[in-house]
Amino acid sequence: MGVASPAETKDILINSPDIAENGAVVPVAIRSNLPKTESIMLLVEKNPQPLAGAYEVLSGMEPEVSSRIKMGQSSDVIALVKADGKYYM
Repeated sequence: MGVASPAETKDILINSPDIAENGAVVPVAIRSNLPKTESIMLLVEKNPQPLAGAYEVLSGMEPEVSSRIKMGQSSDVIALVKADGKYYM
């Protein structure tokens, strides 16, 4: 993704089940409470292709996305948010 070391923050909220019933359709929602949020990326650590979604937050949009993703196995889900030119996770 070209991001060296994003700062950790509690201003990004991930809502997903602890254990999914079906790994093919895992519901995940991400909300950023960071001002000037520009983009949100959803990464699944143990997937062969970690990038599960990338969303641009346009002016006037709420910085919130939800999707159903495929997970090959239990894994960490990471939200990478670009806000005001800096990256956070």
